[in-house]
Amino acid sequence: MDWRELDLDEITEWPIIPQLLVILLLCLCIQGAGYWFWLQPIQESIEQSKLDEISLKTTVKYKYNQVAAMPKMKDQLNELNLRYEFLSQQLPAQKELASMLSGINQVGIQNKLTFTRIDWGEKQNKTFLYKLPLNIELTGQYHDIGSFSEAMADLPRIVSLENIDIQRVSKESSTLHFRVMAYTYQFRGDHE
Repeated sequence: MDWRELDLDEITEWPIIPQLLVILLLCLCIQGAGYWFWLQPIQESIEQSKLDEISLKTTVKYKYNQVAAMPKMKDQLNELNLRYEFLSQQLPAQKELASMLSGINQVGIQNKLTFTRIDWGEKQNKTFLYKLPLNIELTGQYHDIGSFSEAMADLPRIVSLENIDIQRVSKESSTLHFRVMAYTYQFRGDHE
């Protein structure tokens, strides 16, 4: 049989082997076109869906952990609120500044110290607080200055000591000149 003699118009009269080969070739072409135009887009969609599923599982796991931690976080928030209230009660109001200054002076006198200077500096504006500097200069013995510093920490209002400078009054004397910048804080009115 000569393949060149076969005519497509007479395909039904061809021998069985060439007919089967043409049918097989047509089936392969239809399958290739079906894969290319129908299955491949579906596979890409399935792959994208799998990636979305992984992303959603991660999100659900994260949200689940957040929900599971919610009671613990509420307890921590309550504890922080209690600490905040406790600390805010330790900040002096404007009307308490004079009595606070008097209290610091009294602590110094009780520790046998002599003040050469004690006055408020200029208010410094911070994010939600005012930082109030207090210039303190005094003279006294080393242990008395240490007791004074300890008593300052025990005051009912927050006072922090910075820029501490201790020098002898004279070379022969055991009396010291103590200069410190103390700070306390106040809530700003617009954030209360």
